[in-house]
Amino acid sequence: MEKSEKIMLAGNLKASAKFGASLVEGAINLDILSDEKVKKLIYTYEGKQYLNVKVVQRKEASEFGATHYIEIDQYVPEKKDKKGKK
Repeated sequence: MEKSEKIMLAGNLKASAKFGASLVEGAINLDILSDEKVKKLIYTYEGKQYLNVKVVQRKEASEFGATHYIEIDQYVPEKKDKKGKK
C-alpha cells in the first residue's frame, strides 16, 4: 500500500490558557474541505456526512507552543448494503 501524504486540518493546537493541558485549543482550516482530495474522503453514514480525523501529539512543541495537530484520516469505510454486504 502506498503511503499517502498527510493532509493537515489544523497544525496549531496547544494547551488552553484557562484550563491547561486538559483542554487543547486551536483553529481548523475550513478551506481544506473544498480540496478535491479531501472531498473524496468524505462519506455518508445514516444520512449524515463524515470526515475522519486524527488528533496527534507533536514530539516537541512548535516555536509558537503548539503541542498537537489534526490530520485528516485517509481511511474511508467501504459502503455496505442493507444486509451488511460490501
